[in-house]
Amino acid sequence: MPDTPLTEILRDFRAYRPGNHREFLEWVKSAADESRVQHFALQDAESAALYLRAMNQVRDFRWRHWCFTREYILKKTRHPTATGGSPIVTWLPNQLRAVLDLMDSVRQQFDGRLRGCDDIIEIVERQRETLQKEVKKYCEGRQAEIA
Repeated sequence: MPDTPLTEILRDFRAYRPGNHREFLEWVKSAADESRVQHFALQDAESAALYLRAMNQVRDFRWRHWCFTREYILKKTRHPTATGGSPIVTWLPNQLRAVLDLMDSVRQQFDGRLRGCDDIIEIVERQRETLQKEVKKYCEGRQAEIA
């Protein structure tokens, strides 16, 4: 996760999760760290392409979450805060940008060697531009700071 004030809010949210859910997510993080899955995945272009496809699923989830928030909350209210007091316009984009940044770094590391990932790379570039415009628009409408 990026090291930002918005990420601190996410860490605080963990205290509100049900115990078994919190324990599961802690186990997943521990297992990923222990196995060094990211390090392993970035050892060759074929594994990196598979890793990028897995990250694309996270990106898709976070993009949909942003779209639901935009359509059903941001367009209907100017209220500046979301669940738990997080800044509604910048919180989800912060998390989405972290995934887009990771995906972009994989693309840069293996530029031209990620077979079958051109469509994903195109989506990442397009969504980054769209997200930037949308965050700016909704921040201006709420006098909020762009993170």
